[in-house]
Amino acid sequence: MTGFLIPPWFVYTEPSALDMNVASIIWGVSLASAVFTAAKAYRQTSTIWNRKKGINGYVAAIWLELVMSVIMSIVSWLYLWGAVESSFPLFFIILVLWCFQTQCVIQIIINRIALLMRDQRKVNRMKWGFGLGLGLVNISVFCVWLPARLQISKTYINVNEVWDRVEKVIFCLIDASLNLYFIYLVRSKLISNGLAKYNRVFRFNLAIIACSVSLDVILIGVMSLGQGFIYVQFHPLVYLLKLHIELNMADLIAKVVSSENGGSHPSGSGDVYHRSHGTGKADPRGFHMNTLVTANRQFAHDHDDDNEVDLNARPKGGIQKTVETEVRHMDDDNASQSSTSELQKSHDYIAGA
Repeated sequence: MTGFLIPPWFVYTEPSALDMNVASIIWGVSLASAVFTAAKAYRQTSTIWNRKKGINGYVAAIWLELVMSVIMSIVSWLYLWGAVESSFPLFFIILVLWCFQTQCVIQIIINRIALLMRDQRKVNRMKWGFGLGLGLVNISVFCVWLPARLQISKTYINVNEVWDRVEKVIFCLIDASLNLYFIYLVRSKLISNGLAKYNRVFRFNLAIIACSVSLDVILIGVMSLGQGFIYVQFHPLVYLLKLHIELNMADLIAKVVSSENGGSHPSGSGDVYHRSHGTGKADPRGFHMNTLVTANRQFAHDHDDDNEVDLNARPKGGIQKTVETEVRHMDDDNASQSSTSELQKSHDYIAGA
């Protein structure tokens, strides 16, 4: 079980029957997750292709994440099964696949955040900043994990025992922080301005954080299981589940965008979600207010039965909220015979151009 660039003192630890059973179960669940994720990705891709006659960064990221995860699950299982021998190319390929997995997931999350950001330059800085920062972590893993797997020296093995866990904690913190920032934007730019229907997105993203952190914690725990390579088999499953969650989030955003704004009347001085019906009564200042708040997403589908949304297509203006206020001045002596009206329209562009 020794291949290219494997030192003569290399010791291969053969997995036990229990290790192979665990790895096979994980692999089976990974393949099942890949099928369901691929079906959802295909539906979204078809919708985007029919509308744009092409693909974009969002579509490329989800398929790249899916393909890399499936390939990694196959390669790692074949290695544990004994069909592939230990070698430098094998471990190098596994690291390359892992790099694509981590980078694509982060960029998909940032792409979702970009929907609620006005400044495109800030979006680009965020993409490049997190991409380069995570890239430095990826490079460090190449410098530590690869020599440790090749058993170059005992020092590399000991360092890898610590750093391999640390880098997974770093990724977990990055993932959680980006989702928390998305929650903050939804809360401050949508819900607080009266779009109560986005509470569904807010609650779902809270569940995403709990699920994502749990998956990362389980992955760190699996690192201590068996002969030390089983966790590599678990890696594709974690990222397939993360991808499936992101696709579900895209569907939810599309549904919420196309639905009517609902919910109770929010409180606070910044409240704009209020719709009065009927004639109403004049307020103490002699005005009758009729405020209508609507939300429109230009990237939503033309047909009601389309649920998928192109998260990469951020049209100019992004999420658009239109506030229409009708003011009627009521004459205290004879309100039914004299009135004046003024129609004020204002547009609040929540996302960037």
